Amino acid sequence: MSSITGIWQGGHIVLDGIADWPDGCRVLVEPLSMEETIGLSEEQWRDSPEAIAEWIEWYESLESLEITPEEQADAVDWRRQIQAYERARGDERLKGLFG
Repeated sequence: MSSITGIWQGGHIVLDGIADWPDGCRVLVEPLSMEETIGLSEEQWRDSPEAIAEWIEWYESLESLEITPEEQADAVDWRRQIQAYERARGDERLKGLFG
């Protein structure tokens, strides 16, 4: 039997799908973290040969990211600014740790 998720709503558990459990089977219900889940759970991941082929087809359809010389120069300049800020604040932070 596979697990299934759901939500507590109005005093009842509302399942996210259909459970393929036999009538009368015992279940364990416990709350999950309220943190937002990013991506798929292990149970939702499709790893069949067909699903992998679909993913490869999607991946190969992506266009290359092109960065202009101006965008590259802006990124380099921004990194220099961050490094200068960090160097200027470094002594102040160390004093806060040991002062």
